[in-house]
This record gives sequence, structure tokens and C-alpha cells, in this order.
Amino acid sequence: MQEADERSPGDRLGQEDGEVRAAIRFAVLAAIAGVGFVILAALWVSTCPGTGVDTVACGPPQRTLLAFGGPLILFAGGLWAFVRTYRVWKAQGTWWGWHGAGWFLLTLMVVSLGLGVAPIAGPVLAL
Repeated sequence: MQEADERSPGDRLGQEDGEVRAAIRFAVLAAIAGVGFVILAALWVSTCPGTGVDTVACGPPQRTLLAFGGPLILFAGGLWAFVRTYRVWKAQGTWWGWHGAGWFLLTLMVVSLGLGVAPIAGPVLAL
């Protein structure tokens, strides 16, 4: 049984660990990819004319894809981080960095859904 001042054998707090660095790097790159996609989609859709002209990004399928592309990137990144959490945990490595990266990416996905979908796909989804 563990004593109160004893650390868990799997956390490795305070030690250099490549898994935590890799998780942080992955979360930052996935966040840049997802948020960058949302920003580029918003800029691209802002060039759509107000009339009914259907240009490259102004049709309903294109606007829907542009609206949900960024959140899908973040969702896939979050799921991958949780898969990686399980794999590192099974190998008895430092898993908590990947776990935090997964929650960060899923939270960012919810924020990008709330803030990005309505302005990008508004007329298409009747929002």
C-alpha cells in the first residue's frame, strides 16, 4: 500500500519525459491545423457574393464541408490523443500528457463548432 508522501510509480512527475513533450507538440500542431482550417474557411466563404451565384465555395455542399472541416480535424486529433493515452498507459509510460492533449483538442473542437459553424454555413443550414 502506498504511503501519503509516496508517488505513484507511473506518473514520473518532475522528470524529463519525451511522451509529455510529444503530446504537447501534437496538441499544438493539431490545434493549429484545426483552427487554421476554420480561419481559412471563414475567409474563403467571406468572398461569396450576396446574390445566388454559386462559385467555388458558395454551394451548400462546399459550405457544409468548410464549416465542419476544422472541428473534424480537431475531433480526429482528440481521438488519436486518447488512443495514444491508452497505448502509453498499457506500456506503463507517462500517459497523462496525452490525456490532457485529448481533452484540450476536444474542448477546442466544441468551441470551434460553436463559433465557426454558424457564420460559415449559416444560409446552408438555416442557422
